[in-house]
Order: sequence, then structure tokens, then C-alpha cells
Amino acid sequence: MKGAGVPDKVRLMIVERLPEVLALSTEDKEILAEELLNQVVLEQDKDPQLLDLLRRRLGNHNDDPASGVRWEVLRDRLLKRRHA
Repeated sequence: MKGAGVPDKVRLMIVERLPEVLALSTEDKEILAEELLNQVVLEQDKDPQLLDLLRRRLGNHNDDPASGVRWEVLRDRLLKRRHA
């Protein structure tokens, strides 16, 4: 992971430049973290078909957020299948 060996003082520079991030609620910080990680994945993986699929699925989710399944629920389902 980039920045793993960087001193804490240096890593805090982004938060210092964006102090409003610290003012976000815990829930909003989690959402921001997820959005940032998703963006990293999209930038790293340039497979056009995969990007198209992910964009369609994100669009579907944005159109109807209630249609999605929370990660915790999906994880539990997958673990149950794995151990069945």
C-alpha cells in the first residue's frame, strides 16, 4: 500500500488540506472512504467491459438504492455458502 512507510505527520497532509473531511459524520467518512477506494479500483483496472459493468451497476444502485444488499448481509450469505 502506498504511503505505508510514510511518517504519520506526512500522511496527515491531505486531511490538513481538506479539514472539512474531519467534520464529516462517521457514516459520511465511511461513505467517502468507500467512494475513494472504488475510484482507485476504477483507475487501476482499465478493462473497458468491467468499467462499463461497474458503471451500470452503480447507476442501478443510484436509481434505486433500496434494491442493493448491504455488505454485511452479502458477506454472511457468501460465508454460509462457503461453509455449507
